[in-house]
Amino acid sequence: MAEYLRRRELYSAERGDHRPRALILAGVVAAAAVAVVVLLGSAAGLAAGVTVQLSVLAVLAVGIVGAVRFLRTPPEIEAWRQDAEAERSTARALDRLIRAGYTVLHDRALADSAGNIDHLVIGPSGAWVIETDAHQGPVRQNSAGVWAGKVPLRAMLGLVAWMGEEATAQLLGELPGGWQLEVQPVVAFARAEVPAGLALVEGVLLLPAAGVADYVLSAGVVLRPIDVAMLVDVAERAFPAYEVAGPPPSWPTRSRLRGLLRR
Repeated sequence: MAEYLRRRELYSAERGDHRPRALILAGVVAAAAVAVVVLLGSAAGLAAGVTVQLSVLAVLAVGIVGAVRFLRTPPEIEAWRQDAEAERSTARALDRLIRAGYTVLHDRALADSAGNIDHLVIGPSGAWVIETDAHQGPVRQNSAGVWAGKVPLRAMLGLVAWMGEEATAQLLGELPGGWQLEVQPVVAFARAEVPAGLALVEGVLLLPAAGVADYVLSAGVVLRPIDVAMLVDVAERAFPAYEVAGPPPSWPTRSRLRGLLRR
């Protein structure tokens, strides 16, 4: 969700940078269209009133086309919007864990990383890093890797596994000596079908988003209430809320947005 908001802000800022140029270009095109209409009307011997009407229609057409092109949302931003919707759906499904003594932290910053943790769940069954995937199609694995439909998931699974390892290291670094903890990385599929309802690939648990809460609840009890409380306190300090900030004034908005969209 936070990543979508950041990219939308960057796109809005870029569109603001382009607005003066777009208005000038629209004016030039509209003037050229009127000139063409006048020339053609004169050559065809049209009445002055008809020529004026056609000129107005030409200006309106240029304005409509320009507005549609200028205001349309790029497919990259639309894809991030769909990801954000899927992440919100996963968040709603996880929030029911609160009644069972769990704490669910959404959109948490990860130290020394530009990314963020979608959901960090802490409770009697341990700690879980949960990332939402919004791709469609069945999840399948073959010699070429893991796929959601036609989309390869190798890079994403590697990133989620790293997040689990990093979260484990940061939590253990803040906890008293003697703690044994391993944060379980999970990918929650909001749209894709997971064969048999779950899979484990290179240490990453693959689950349908609607079934993550049930799995967490069924994983058993490994932490006492006092341990859960201590772990939550450390996690809230180690992983602060992910802040969505606009682009610094000194940075070219356009180049920063394009760099983000290529990731």
